[in-house]
Parts: sequence; C-alpha cells; structure tokens
Amino acid sequence: MVKNTLTRRRFGAALIAATSVGLAGCGDNGNGDDDAATNESDDEDNESEEAGEGEFGTDPQTGDLTIHLENEDGEPVSSGVSIRVSQVDGNLNTTVQEEISDGEATVSLTGTGDYSITVESLEDEFEPVEETVTMEEDEDEGVLIELEGASGDEENGDEDGEDGEDDE
Repeated sequence: MVKNTLTRRRFGAALIAATSVGLAGCGDNGNGDDDAATNESDDEDNESEEAGEGEFGTDPQTGDLTIHLENEDGEPVSSGVSIRVSQVDGNLNTTVQEEISDGEATVSLTGTGDYSITVESLEDEFEPVEETVTMEEDEDEGVLIELEGASGDEENGDEDGEDGEDDE
C-alpha cells in the first residue's frame, strides 16, 4: 500500500482549485448572462449621468455667479480688491483676486441656497462690502456691487501712453 503525502505542489494546486470553485458563481449575479447584467448596469449609470446627476446623485454644478464691481462713478474696479464667496448654510468658501477683469468675476457654484459675497480692499481704499445672493438650481445669477472710494480701472491704468509716467 502506497501512502500519499501532501506536498507543497499538491497543497498549492488544491488551494487554487478550491478558490476557483468558490469564485465561479460570483461574476454573473446568478442569472448566467454576464453580458446582459453588465450592460444593464452600464445603462443605469449612463442614464443618471445624462440626467445631470454626478456621483452619488448630486448636481455637479448649480450655476455661475457673476459679480460686477464698480466705484461710485460707475467705473469698473478690477485691481486692489479681494472677493470672498461663502455658502451661508454649507462649506463652500472661495476667494477671487487675480481673476477679475473689467470689474467682473465669475464663480461656478455647486449648490443651491444663499451665498454671502464679501468684497474687501487690499489697499484700504474702501470699507468691506457684503451682499447676499440666492442661487437656484440650474440658474445663473449676477450681482452689482458698488465700492465707494475705490479707484476705477481707468484711474489705475496708464492713460497717457506706455511707460507709466506723464509725457510732457
């Protein structure tokens, strides 16, 4: 009588066989039609993405908030200011400085509700100004903020030529 001993090779082969048998039914959701189950799942994912929903059913972008900055003379203000936009009942908080052009800055927001806009002078030309705006779903909003005492873009620019000095 020959006694069979368990070797590393036999043990490894048995372990792989047992694992393969255990995993054999895991990939097809029990219906035996792997391709149909995968395609149905992909179609459901695509439908939610086409409906404008992001991951976990959230709206990826509510809309754009355009902030127009002017001084009391109606001139656009683009430099020397900092704009902070904060969601009143949320955790969004963003600051805009360099992205202001012709007195206008646009912030893309991802949630509905009330937002606080605070405009501060970097050069102490004016007191901070605060406004509140309500963002609705799939709507863009605009707000005009007047900054009393701020220098307009024309006052800050080079009106006489190219070198920044008076040409006389």
